[in-house]
Amino acid sequence: MKQHHNVYLDIETYGGQQEPTFHDISAPSNYKDPDKIAAWINDKLAEQVSRAALNIDLGVISAIGMRMGEAGRTISRLVTDQYTERHLLRSFWRCMEKCHGETVGYNTLGFDLPFIMRRSWELEVRVPIFPDMRRYNNFPTTDLMQILAGWDREKVKGLKFICARYGIPNALPDLDGSMYANMDEEIRLAYVKNDVNLVVNLYKRMKGYYL
Repeated sequence: MKQHHNVYLDIETYGGQQEPTFHDISAPSNYKDPDKIAAWINDKLAEQVSRAALNIDLGVISAIGMRMGEAGRTISRLVTDQYTERHLLRSFWRCMEKCHGETVGYNTLGFDLPFIMRRSWELEVRVPIFPDMRRYNNFPTTDLMQILAGWDREKVKGLKFICARYGIPNALPDLDGSMYANMDEEIRLAYVKNDVNLVVNLYKRMKGYYL
């Protein structure tokens, strides 16, 4: 009987593409004063740039954390002077190929996998196996957030909240994603690795009930 090995994953992103040509912004039609139009556009541009890390067309991947199989070792890699975003993506796709596209994550269908695909496309990184991104499926792509929320956006909760609520230990309880930009390299590596470990332990906790 074939034994399946999942890729447990988590990514971090930042707003790396902020060229004005990438922004589709226009003032409301009732704005007539040029100064007010310019001010409105500048405000919206600043807001869009501040949220660029979460925008699939404006953000770039700054870190990927992965573990192959429950008993595997969690690896976290950052974009540094030695490792480019392409290096991270190629490493991810090698793991995907070895695991036959079987992934486990938290909001992987809404964020991680679409982001990885878009960045791979832009950077022309070869995709050796296409991830299954269909909704309402638990395999080979297992999105723990969507399963727990019953595929209802109104019921979605964050990974840290769910882990705290259901007694899953968090080794870095004082850190969250809003702090990531200000973390040093060592803390970023630990943070990404910890998020993958939380995903693994949540998956184990859900087995026999949801999975």
